[in-house]
Amino acid sequence: MTDIVKKATGNFHSGTICFFCRDNENEPFPADYSDPLALLGDISELHLGTAQKEEMRKILSRDIEEEGAEAVWKNRTYRKNIILSFGKLV
Repeated sequence: MTDIVKKATGNFHSGTICFFCRDNENEPFPADYSDPLALLGDISELHLGTAQKEEMRKILSRDIEEEGAEAVWKNRTYRKNIILSFGKLV
């Protein structure tokens, strides 16, 4: 997976990631992820607006093409923690 911390910090290797979210290992891989947001699982705590959800879909679609849906799914909690820590969609 691309270095999403680097993206969130604007190419600087600094910052603190707070781990607000935890993995739910029992959560099954979504059978239908025609909406790329499904690959993030529960996103309610991100409090995304409509425009932010659209931006996130674009980011995820690109990552699905480059890395695959399974990689996006496996890194969903890490990604959500980075978004919550830095306030930037990655």
